[in-house]
Amino acid sequence: MDFFDHQEKARSRSHHLLFLFLLAVAGMILSIYLVVEAGLFFGGEGGRNFSWWNPAVLGGTAIAVVAVVGLGSGYKALQLSGGGPVVAKELGGRRIDAGTTDFDERRLLNVVEEMALAAGLPTPEVYVLEDEKSINAFAAGNSPSDAAIGVTRGCMKLLSREELQGVIAHEFSHILHGDMRLNTRLIGLLFGILCISILGQLLLRMTAHVRGGRNNGNAVIALLLFGAAVWAIGSIGLLFGRMIQAAVSRQREFLADASAVQYTRNPSGISGALKKIGGLSAGSRLRTPMAEEASHLFFGNFRYAEGQSASLFATHPPLPERIQRLDPSWDGQFPEIRGIPDARAQVDYEAQVDYEAQAKQNLAQEGHVRHAMKGFAPEAMVSSIGSTSGEQLALGQKLRGVLPEEVLTAAHEANGAQAVVLALLMAQDEQLRQGEQEYLKSVRAPGVYEKTLSLSGLLQGLHSAHKLYLVDMAIPALRRLSPEEYEEFRQVMERLMASDRQIDLFEFTLQRVVRRHLDIYFKRLPAPGIRFRNLKSLTTETSVLLTTLAQVGSREPEAAAQAFRVGATLVEDSTGVTLTEQPPEACGLKNIDEALSKYDQATPLLKKRLLFACGKTAMADELLTNEEAELLRAIADSIGCPIPPFVRDP
Repeated sequence: MDFFDHQEKARSRSHHLLFLFLLAVAGMILSIYLVVEAGLFFGGEGGRNFSWWNPAVLGGTAIAVVAVVGLGSGYKALQLSGGGPVVAKELGGRRIDAGTTDFDERRLLNVVEEMALAAGLPTPEVYVLEDEKSINAFAAGNSPSDAAIGVTRGCMKLLSREELQGVIAHEFSHILHGDMRLNTRLIGLLFGILCISILGQLLLRMTAHVRGGRNNGNAVIALLLFGAAVWAIGSIGLLFGRMIQAAVSRQREFLADASAVQYTRNPSGISGALKKIGGLSAGSRLRTPMAEEASHLFFGNFRYAEGQSASLFATHPPLPERIQRLDPSWDGQFPEIRGIPDARAQVDYEAQVDYEAQAKQNLAQEGHVRHAMKGFAPEAMVSSIGSTSGEQLALGQKLRGVLPEEVLTAAHEANGAQAVVLALLMAQDEQLRQGEQEYLKSVRAPGVYEKTLSLSGLLQGLHSAHKLYLVDMAIPALRRLSPEEYEEFRQVMERLMASDRQIDLFEFTLQRVVRRHLDIYFKRLPAPGIRFRNLKSLTTETSVLLTTLAQVGSREPEAAAQAFRVGATLVEDSTGVTLTEQPPEACGLKNIDEALSKYDQATPLLKKRLLFACGKTAMADELLTNEEAELLRAIADSIGCPIPPFVRDP
């Protein structure tokens, strides 16, 4: 199943989940209504008859229940609007400092970073649950822009690099395929149902308080019975919600396991991690109090030891079944895992250091990305969106390795990350550059001015593809700015882009990446909904994007027209719409920006058709230039389709 099918199914699951949630709320409304009606009947209201249908009581009950559930869900949704880091901290996670010298932490950060580069995603923040000795992990967030990955201390310490890579690939699958947002939404919905049970408990406590003050006889008993009934109904509703949670989660775990194998091309990695869970006494169990409501986020079942999982409420398939699907030859025996060692063997540490050093040495010998690429296949580009492969993962390691150490270090610090992005925007023209340097002196963030000047020289000869992956790497550090600091950074960034009174294609791409992943985070913007379901409503926007790609790749009018026709014909044949090549003045960056904003609200299948047509247009002359690659990256990222590296080393 490809990325776009996953997105469609994620939307379908969201609607299905919402329906089941509304069904649970309706059941609670009806149950509480019957309790209220029975209370009024037995309360003896002057010969009042019991009625199955009392619109006034039913309406009042519905309003009260919807208000409690809605306020509870809204509160939790607002609490989690900060994204993955908020969930990670609630689970007891500690953010791993990018400058850590701890071997296990450094290895984990490298694996996450390599996977993000391979998938074309901003690097998620990484957390460790320090007090958890079991093997488990999770991905949380509302979108890739605010994602966080967390692992237990046991996961970080007990797994080999390839096993850790398999677990992280599993979590990246949840990020890429829309599961993560659904998971976060599910936490909010379940908390809303939980609030009914909490309300019942409060009523029971009020009863004890009233009894302690003065005895109101029947009123106290009525309140006691009503509170007990509301608590019981809320608890049953919550059990129903847990069953929904488990059912939604189980099948996705099989898909994420399969995706992890696809990403790493190494089934022994993730299967080895699962076998170690079975052989460890702590398994994948967690002690954190929030584990219950976040159980569907985790890599392994947080509560049950091997062989003890409850089928209706287990959020994960049985461990042997997961392993058997990955390793059909498995003999059913788990290795004995003694627990976290006091210290890692020195030979392992040296092996990892050698691994990292060799990767950098190999890349230094291979050089930079070439300026044009032949044999680029648009079909491969589209099918690779939302996934990685062993080749892409290796390329992610190389892309990271080509960057100077000073640049990497800066990209992982808040002020250093600002300097990295600003250095990428520094003008090549000496006169413009001097003016920019004067302006940068006014930046209030400590050290940003000096660091920007220092890094600009190192980044001048870097290929634009490497520059964009460097921006992805800097995103987590930029998230650690305060809202005020981020606003100042944005103003400085836009001032540098406007210094030559024009915005080139690289600057436009960088701006789109930053706006998408950081504006959403700092301004708590909701993910765009679906507004466009057929291509007829996006005919002009499609024409603008294909015309722009044709003109970027082919400066000759006749060749540009031919390239446009290649992509346009692909769209027209499959949809019946007619596309028209646009004049140059209709394809400015403002027009492109507006077209991308609309396409961001299109269905996944419309996005897939657009990207395929864009790839065909770019390759009409059988050559992919830097400018075309940048624009393809900007288009894909802007409409929420993370594109893996498709520019290859020579």
